[in-house]
Amino acid sequence: MSHLGKAWNLYNLMKSQWKPYEELRELQDRNLRAIIKHAYENVSFYRQKFDSAGVHPEDIKTVEDLPKLPITTKQEVKENFPGRIVARGVDISKCWLPHTSGSTGIPLTVAYDEAAEDFQKAAALRPNLSCGQKPWDKWADITSPDHIHDKKWFQKFGIFNPIGVSLFLEPKEQMSVIEKINPSIIDGYSSSIYLLAKAVQENGSDKIHPRIIYGTAELLTNEMREYINSTFAVEIYDQFGCVELGRTAWECPAHSGYHIDVEAVVMEFVRNGRQVPAGERGEIIYTTLYNYAMPLIRYAIGDIGVSSGRKCPCGRGLPLIESVEGRTDAFVQLPNGRIFSPIIWTILLRPFSDIAQFRVNQEKIEKIKIQVEPRSDFTQDTINHIIRDIRHVLGDEVHIEIEPVDEIPRDKSGKVCSVISKVEIDWGKV
Repeated sequence: MSHLGKAWNLYNLMKSQWKPYEELRELQDRNLRAIIKHAYENVSFYRQKFDSAGVHPEDIKTVEDLPKLPITTKQEVKENFPGRIVARGVDISKCWLPHTSGSTGIPLTVAYDEAAEDFQKAAALRPNLSCGQKPWDKWADITSPDHIHDKKWFQKFGIFNPIGVSLFLEPKEQMSVIEKINPSIIDGYSSSIYLLAKAVQENGSDKIHPRIIYGTAELLTNEMREYINSTFAVEIYDQFGCVELGRTAWECPAHSGYHIDVEAVVMEFVRNGRQVPAGERGEIIYTTLYNYAMPLIRYAIGDIGVSSGRKCPCGRGLPLIESVEGRTDAFVQLPNGRIFSPIIWTILLRPFSDIAQFRVNQEKIEKIKIQVEPRSDFTQDTINHIIRDIRHVLGDEVHIEIEPVDEIPRDKSGKVCSVISKVEIDWGKV
């Protein structure tokens, strides 16, 4: 029933985006009341948290009531998984269990049962279809090799069938692979698409003509956007989300902000414990509305955004946010001129369970220092393994130093910036 579940959810989501905002808000409040009641009755972590704050489910009637509830931190989710934060009666062995990277905070695991996974994946497809993608379009996805899996039965017929292109290939190699695919859709980390555009420009390729490009996972700067758009003669669509909640906001063809998936989440913007008015910067706080297996109530994701009071000219009732901030990482360039997207560090270091967090520091072009917060099982073998894996991708011309530290300092926004480089990038050497 899983594929039917995704199809049914997608059908409903494609319809509901056109409902008036007031109707969507009523739906959001109704879904909020239901998940709050469920979390209190079936998740011991939230029962204790709500009781300690003197808050009961009946106190939460609308989104405006959410500040009555305490914030849920990543550390709390990590410490209480799975025993106290997965709902009673959920068989964890039958759940989809994606892991966060920990590059901007603390790595953790999230549990989605079949119903939640179906909804999450349908919500991820809605912006693609809304921006003009067809089920049978050829689709190139620049991603980690870990994300390139065997095809589902419907993908073997060319339906919603992304073809994985390894993030670790040099941009020129990626360009060659994508030329052979000849895709209508290009999807991937925003910085990777930017580097692909650089390679296309530098090598004079005229064989890549996507109809649609989607960027995600990283901050898309105006410079990156303009360069990608001019290179491919399209307007890239930016999408926003996280492992814990899936896709949560996205650009439509009007490019007038990011539509919030209010059927799936509540997104608050908070500063000094209070919700900020439209147009002001605040920390993004999420409440999931569909994952009954592992509800996240007022969950602090660690990102900063600007809310919006405008309506989109496209006519959708989904409200907008102006922008997402606080996700900017640094590109790293090697002495040979090769430039690496910041996402590669997440992919290289994510497999090491004996590391709590990391920060990559490049002060000189020939030296990279990686600070790590070690766990109890961290050893010299871990250091050797990390260096070996990095050298396999970067080569031997850069000195790699691993520095265990007690705590990696956060920046002013409260985030752990995962990559810092003081090397000025020479974009002429892609």
